[in-house]
Amino acid sequence: MDAVLMMSDVIKETAKNTKDRDSIGCAKLVVFANVPEDNPFVAGAFHGISEPEVVLNVGISGPGVVLDAIKSAGQIDLHQLSEVIKKIVFKITRAGELLGREVAKRHGIPFGIVDISLAPTPAPGDSIGDILKAMGVEDIGAPGTTAALAMLNDSVKKAGLMASSSVGGMSGAFIPVSEDQGMIDAAKRGNLSIEKLEAMTAVCSVGLDMIAIPGDTPASTIAGIIADECAIGIINDKTTSARLIPAYGKKVGDFIDYGGLLGKAPIMDVRNLSSENFVGRGGRIPAPVRSLTN
Repeated sequence: MDAVLMMSDVIKETAKNTKDRDSIGCAKLVVFANVPEDNPFVAGAFHGISEPEVVLNVGISGPGVVLDAIKSAGQIDLHQLSEVIKKIVFKITRAGELLGREVAKRHGIPFGIVDISLAPTPAPGDSIGDILKAMGVEDIGAPGTTAALAMLNDSVKKAGLMASSSVGGMSGAFIPVSEDQGMIDAAKRGNLSIEKLEAMTAVCSVGLDMIAIPGDTPASTIAGIIADECAIGIINDKTTSARLIPAYGKKVGDFIDYGGLLGKAPIMDVRNLSSENFVGRGGRIPAPVRSLTN
């Protein structure tokens, strides 16, 4: 917990140091639990001792392709819909695997992994949120959103495992708010809250991602949010993360706007309840029972 609290201070300091650019420094700072070192995406990618000096890892995106497949399938039941998703994800993953291996071969470098994550962009039609709506929920944040995301994630993983012999990285569906127009719109309408996003992180690929919060959010509150994500990741034996942007000088109703792939996002409301006495205790939360597998 001491490290979590230190990181929350770093996030606040980073927001201040880049305040002239909507605190963009925080968009490049991710706090992970159970981090995979072979992650090919910009968020969280790093060079570590477990990887070669040069390696080619491939990230598969393609939410737009999955969205089109779901829309074309029409009103079918959820089991049939899962099959539709699996078939299209198999195709794009297989293509990524073959392209990646050929590029690695031509450059004479080792081929690493294929990350089968569906990663959105702010472009229209390239949204995980729109996929969830096409699956049947009225808007992201509606009851059933977490179940729809769990089914999408599971279908992506099953298809990816069949299409590639080297699946790694995050491998699922990303739900970054600022990089996904469907998520942005739902947050603007007030249908998507941080609490609902936290629930969704229990079944998605990563965690609370590219979420803009008021600049005056206390460091202890940020630490509490990070601790919650750590708990979800550790208890469920999955990767979770927090990429929070306490936008300096901004409040609920304002926006951050980075353009490009980082997109724009409304400042989301954070509960005005203190975590200070909890995170301030410091020390270590004991490893959970599920860690006793040796």
